[in-house]
Amino acid sequence: MKVLHITPKTNGYEEVELIANRIDEHNSFHAIEINGKKAMTGGFIINDTAQIRKVLDSIPKEEQYEFVKSFKMEPWEKMYPSSEWLNC
Repeated sequence: MKVLHITPKTNGYEEVELIANRIDEHNSFHAIEINGKKAMTGGFIINDTAQIRKVLDSIPKEEQYEFVKSFKMEPWEKMYPSSEWLNC
């Protein structure tokens, strides 16, 4: 399956072939093929659609990774609410 791949080192997205979403049950890296070479990556794997390409192409290549990373991250406040909140 053709997908877009982005890491801090790729300087923008690149087209790769997704082999598997995980290497194995202990390693959560993706298995991909880049230019005929097999590799594993912890980078972001993104569906290759015209809309996604349009958005990424509107952003300078050197800023694309941080943009994608900001969508992937979940806001984090703290692990658990305070005890006052639980007594509502």
